[in-house]
Amino acid sequence: MRALWHNGTFYSMKRASHFYRSIVTENGLIVAVDENKSPAHYDRVIDCDGAWVFPGFVDAHLHILGFGERLTLPNVQHLSQKNEILKFVKMKFMGQPLLVQGYHEVGITAQDLDNISSSIPIVLRHHDYHGATVNSAKLKELKFTSSDGILKEEEANRAVYSFPKYPISTLTQMIQNAFSTLHAYGVTGGHSDDLYYFNGFFDTLRAFERALETQPFRTHLLMHHLTLDDYLKSKRPWLDQNPFLQLGAVKMFYDGTLTSKTALMTNPYFDESFGQRIDPKTTWENRLKAIRKLGLPVAIHVIGDQGLDEVADSLTKYPVKQGLHDRIIHASFAKEETLAKLKKLSVIFDIQPQFLTSDFPEGFALFLKPPALIYAWKTFSDHGLVLCGSSDAPVEIPNPLLGIYQAVYRQKSYLDKVLGKEEKISMFEAISLYTTRANIPTYQVNRGMIDIGFIADFTMLNQDPFQVSQEQWTQLHVTQTIINEQQVYKK
Repeated sequence: MRALWHNGTFYSMKRASHFYRSIVTENGLIVAVDENKSPAHYDRVIDCDGAWVFPGFVDAHLHILGFGERLTLPNVQHLSQKNEILKFVKMKFMGQPLLVQGYHEVGITAQDLDNISSSIPIVLRHHDYHGATVNSAKLKELKFTSSDGILKEEEANRAVYSFPKYPISTLTQMIQNAFSTLHAYGVTGGHSDDLYYFNGFFDTLRAFERALETQPFRTHLLMHHLTLDDYLKSKRPWLDQNPFLQLGAVKMFYDGTLTSKTALMTNPYFDESFGQRIDPKTTWENRLKAIRKLGLPVAIHVIGDQGLDEVADSLTKYPVKQGLHDRIIHASFAKEETLAKLKKLSVIFDIQPQFLTSDFPEGFALFLKPPALIYAWKTFSDHGLVLCGSSDAPVEIPNPLLGIYQAVYRQKSYLDKVLGKEEKISMFEAISLYTTRANIPTYQVNRGMIDIGFIADFTMLNQDPFQVSQEQWTQLHVTQTIINEQQVYKK
């Protein structure tokens, strides 16, 4: 059935301010633009109500299932005072092991949690997903020693993932909850890291397949390096499973996070530590070599400037197969000399603009001397590096309009201090992060633009982001989300 979409401004994203007045779709694809025919010529006529229409927004790095879990489990991300958080935990404690998400560290210790219960495990998962605060019952269960109950990295993961697995039906419902919320933010696709953290490769993948049977979402799943054996056993092809599901690069971790002071830095933190490598360098490179023997690309979590420099050296020694690209996730800090190394690599960067104001200006207090380049998106772009926009949800809200704002203005609101004015990017570049750029890692050439032959995924806005003022940005919102010609959200 041929459908005419009209009464809208359809930005192609070929270049700034290039748009069409109408488009025609059929079988999930755009088949004509600005076609001068009577509406009677079409099987369907869709009035876009004067909306400003963009290619469907895509989040290049998030945790769909993790976001769905956040929507389901107790969460304290909205609380900032120690007494409020402890009151919330006490209210949620029902005499059974308790896992609470979204905790921003405000000095809670194992002793504080023991006042709620010292015999039944309680875990506060930190908002950055790289730490956890637990009570003495959990420490005893895990046979860990900690004076304050604060765990980092692998120990924190063990504390969280020691809770019973969810049934596939619950995983499926969490994914569907995430899809529904993402649709409301205008997100039509996402690149997600979930296959290791819940029930493992097979159950989690099956849950995604079940969720996609009833809700369309362009889902690209990274494969954690610890799931590689399961992937090989599955005998599934790499990349395309169906039009809505892909298996992507192998997820690896090089360092930690800024807030936990485990991101690997050149200059020390205020306590004279430098962060940490998740694994010894030799172990990490041996793992990279094994992945290269399988012909697969990697997606590497790295935040610190020293970590990024070492990752660039490793990728230079063990390059990705020709025609493919690796992905670097975060790259929050960089050294000037690292940029020359990165330019020579086949690599794409998944950046999180919202991290800027989540981390700073308070983050400066963590360093004795701040790194040379901080969320240096314009500098990266000027060096020819490809950037994709993302939220890392549930760490941040997966609303691309928030990310676009941060990338353009580099401040949380127009009343706040601008953080690195020289690193601002244009509105067109910022929207490209979530449209044309975020689709590059799919290797599908017909995604990310509005033009003939491209998929019929659209995000409709109530105002033109190229024209709305910074002060009025909060009035901008999604009116409709379309995937494969199907309306999945309407405000």
